[in-house]
Amino acid sequence: MEKSRSPEQIFADMHRQLRAWDRQIPESPERLDPIVRILLQLYSHQLARIDKRVDVTWDVATGLLIKSLAPESKRWPVPAYTVMRCRPVDPVVEIDPHTRFFYKEKREGGQTFFFSSLRNEKLLSAQVKHIFLRLDDSIIDLSPVLEGTKPAAVVSPASSSGPGQVFIAIDYGGQPADFAGAILFLKAAPQAQKQLRWARWYPGSHFGSFYEDCGFCPGLAGSIEEIIASGGQARDWGGLRTSADLFKPLEDSFVALPESFAVTWEMGPPSEELSGLLTRGQIDISSLSENCYWMRLDLPPGGDRSRLQSPFDICFDCFIAVNKNELKLFKHTGGSRLVEVELPEPISNILEITGVVDSDGREYTGIHQILPDSPGRQYSLEERHERLVLWFDFSSSIDLPPDSISVSYSVTAGVSANALAAGKIVELYESHPGIEAVENVIPTAGAIPAKTDEQVVTEASARLRSRDRALTFREISNWARTFDPRIKSVSCENGVERAGRGVRRCIVVRVKINGEEFHSDDETSLLQTRLTSFLKSRSPVNTQFKVEITKE
Repeated sequence: MEKSRSPEQIFADMHRQLRAWDRQIPESPERLDPIVRILLQLYSHQLARIDKRVDVTWDVATGLLIKSLAPESKRWPVPAYTVMRCRPVDPVVEIDPHTRFFYKEKREGGQTFFFSSLRNEKLLSAQVKHIFLRLDDSIIDLSPVLEGTKPAAVVSPASSSGPGQVFIAIDYGGQPADFAGAILFLKAAPQAQKQLRWARWYPGSHFGSFYEDCGFCPGLAGSIEEIIASGGQARDWGGLRTSADLFKPLEDSFVALPESFAVTWEMGPPSEELSGLLTRGQIDISSLSENCYWMRLDLPPGGDRSRLQSPFDICFDCFIAVNKNELKLFKHTGGSRLVEVELPEPISNILEITGVVDSDGREYTGIHQILPDSPGRQYSLEERHERLVLWFDFSSSIDLPPDSISVSYSVTAGVSANALAAGKIVELYESHPGIEAVENVIPTAGAIPAKTDEQVVTEASARLRSRDRALTFREISNWARTFDPRIKSVSCENGVERAGRGVRRCIVVRVKINGEEFHSDDETSLLQTRLTSFLKSRSPVNTQFKVEITKE
């Protein structure tokens, strides 16, 4: 909205309009008739007061509107993420979001970055022992090379356009039921990950065959959003950003084993068909053990099979970790019935409030999270001077206020946590009895700064006008600016792009960013991937976007 004008500006505009109506009016305001000048000054002051009143009304209405859409009074920074790998000591080890991994910069005054999981994770000490790729009647040994052993002979197969199969043997000393709900990380090239995720997986049996009626397709069984969800609830990242948008690059990297697959899976020997193929391919089968869990992956018809001919791995001890550090603030109430607790960290670094409890052990819920079955104890949030304030009102209760209140909340380091190389995060903040070693297997990336006032107002206006949908170029540009505050300007136009089966129409979205706020081209590519996914979810079905990013 246009800001209010000062009395001097209004007086100058009125004088200019008066001269346009009557050319006999002097050009200089000082030469005006004294009575006319006094009247113009009086009217300009009155109009300026009206303008200021309109501004105040607009600010109050906008604030109430934003509070109704986002009553939590947060700025929603998005933390950086990575994939952590923990070597478990026991067959099954569980970790929770309180298990923290950290990296301290090796310089004077360097920052310390903390990472932890988004939910409770189950890690298995299972390892891949054999991987065989079958293409027609040829077979390739892609088994991982263990220390002290020689790599197996590789037979280069002829090019194949037909469906292929992958036979995998898992070495695991625990119970088969432990595989239920396990999360697998596919450590392979992106094209190989996609083929493995959209393959049909079948569990092996104790008699050297496969249960054909218990197969599943990971691409249809779940999504990255369901894997990250905690307690069946999708995570709220602020506005309409979803886990599917933010973790789009990891969409094909994770597979969740369903219970129907795990309870059927049995330890047994390799199938006779596989043994025959290995013998004909002159691959030594003496090392094949009968104490492995075998599974067969029927690859989808599409895809470049050459991408699968490089060694890959399947990890049972990986999970997604984000840059967050949980803190706790303790405050005495002093017997007051109206208590305020101000968090010392800037509001732009606060991710969420994880828990509020008083000295009597009673828990409190934010007023914006109240449900019919929620307890009556609650608190409200307020933003004040770039800080988040919690208010507790005990005036309506006949009981004495508690002696103290403890607030647990998590903070993030923001975009400074981006671009930590793989293998940098190798330390636990507190030792875990079930973990012997940790490391991040991919570089950290994905942090987005907190939303600005302009973003919040634009998002509120867009949600009211178009009901969370983008139908015009202007609406698409507005939604794009709400995704990341580092986006300076957005323009759209009709265009075409080359697809897998020819050329198709699309909307070209040209985004200008501040190049100094991005650490690398990988971070820019991640923004491009995320923004494309976000805009597709805001637009009608079959709308195609081509996002082009330029740095200023």
